[in-house]
Amino acid sequence: MTTVPSASQWGSPTANKRALLIHGLNSSSHTFHRVASALAAKEYLVVAPNLLGHALRNTGVDFKVQTLADDLLPYLQAAEYDIVIGHSVGALVVLSLLKYLPKIKPTSVVLIDPSLEITAEQMVNGRVRFSTDVRTNPTVEDYIALNPLWTREDAIWRVLGTQIGRSTNSDDHIDGNVPWSFSHLIADKPAATALTILVGEPSKLESIAKFKEVRTVLFSNASHWLQHEFPEVIVEEALRNIQE
Repeated sequence: MTTVPSASQWGSPTANKRALLIHGLNSSSHTFHRVASALAAKEYLVVAPNLLGHALRNTGVDFKVQTLADDLLPYLQAAEYDIVIGHSVGALVVLSLLKYLPKIKPTSVVLIDPSLEITAEQMVNGRVRFSTDVRTNPTVEDYIALNPLWTREDAIWRVLGTQIGRSTNSDDHIDGNVPWSFSHLIADKPAATALTILVGEPSKLESIAKFKEVRTVLFSNASHWLQHEFPEVIVEEALRNIQE
């Protein structure tokens, strides 16, 4: 019997359509609660695993993105998914899983604001930015004040995701993935897989532009947390690839 890591689930277990959602650093499966609920309303069984080192899960043998991906392989061995969505580092995990997706069955893959390539200088800045939530410990009210498009539930899950993960997650994963370079993994995409990248930061477009087979959508006046701000657009983009 295949054993799968801890996860949150939405929708009916008997649903014929399935979606796999993978969260990012200092977060948890419930960062996708609005996207997951919307997909469940469209008769999808939605599964969102918790990554190693997050949501009270211990770490693996190292902090490589590929290790996070390998930990989730039981999900792909247990079922086939119509939709796979990843946010931030979770999007890089999805890229690391592309080679395991079905070669014939169409799969809609959506990556939410991934950093595919980061220079050494950017990694130094990222270390500060990524670990800010852990150091400053913002409250629910802080997040709501800073992010007017977030719901209270978004802010609650953001706080919990930070507090129930490892305090050194950001630094460990930055140090464990040097050089930070993942765009080459797009070449592992099966022909039957449609790939869309949603971008909240324009600077990330440069590393994506050369991939003509990838649909790219840039959001104006958006943050890194598109699943909180534009969950309905994420669902629309995921379904677009299925419907086409």
